[in-house]
Amino acid sequence: MVVNDPVTNFFIVRKKEVREFTRGHYVSLELGDATGRLDAVMWEPDQFALEECVEGTIVKVKGVVTEYKNRTQITVNRIRIAVEGEYRLEEILPHSAQSLETRRTRIFDLTEKIENSYIKSILMSFWEDEKFLNDFLMSPAGKLWHHATIGGLSEHSANVAELAMRVATQYDFINKDFVIFGGLFHDVGKIATYTRDMVFDYTDEGRLVGHICIADQWLCDRAAKIEAFPPTLLMKLRHILLSHQGELQYATPVVPQMPEAFIVYYCDEIDSKMGAIQRIRDRQGGKGWSEYVKMLDRFLYFGE
Repeated sequence: MVVNDPVTNFFIVRKKEVREFTRGHYVSLELGDATGRLDAVMWEPDQFALEECVEGTIVKVKGVVTEYKNRTQITVNRIRIAVEGEYRLEEILPHSAQSLETRRTRIFDLTEKIENSYIKSILMSFWEDEKFLNDFLMSPAGKLWHHATIGGLSEHSANVAELAMRVATQYDFINKDFVIFGGLFHDVGKIATYTRDMVFDYTDEGRLVGHICIADQWLCDRAAKIEAFPPTLLMKLRHILLSHQGELQYATPVVPQMPEAFIVYYCDEIDSKMGAIQRIRDRQGGKGWSEYVKMLDRFLYFGE
């Protein structure tokens, strides 16, 4: 968006705050759509803006692009609730660039490569649960940072599993079944960690329990239903899951202590970082320097 450009578009209200200034009250907003998010301000708000407009509402906004403290924003002249049929949800919420069928096929193809019957059985017990699979295919992998899209979780999981397989081929002592499992399952608890109706945000369970502990409980529950599931195998699978964030300061219960756990951890790091960097690069137009990226503590250069 360019300063002084007129704007008439549909957005979701991500944040809203009514503030006071010398002439009364104004409304500060954060608006978002499938392309990103930006700030907005309405200096002369009506009743809808002051009272009825709440976070998670899809609205039609008319205004003009302005700049405040070197940041682009929208100065809103009119705002109203959007009527169903006026907009397409895929224009409001970001979606994975991969189709649902592509993501589903990748998940099943990777599962099929597993040779250990117990590991394959426990993964298939999840994929054959229609509701679980649909939730997995439609969930984001993050709130804002990486793969924060509808379908981002399954895309990221398949990416990590495929990266881990490539690394595993370089070392003959690596159990490839373990790294495929770790890639596919490491973030599965995010199904219950984030809302995905209109705004990606933490659920109560996501904040209070966390995606790692949620997935570990699911894994143990399913293993208990598979006859004679080997306890030692379950322990190893749990370790790969529980250690995948690498360091205790990053809320992982244990650090990686199996070779396969190291591979899953580093492949997760690669794909999550590249997913975030790609989002920043796309927003940057694929060239030049980015703004300062607080999560990476640096600027990023994308060349000319």
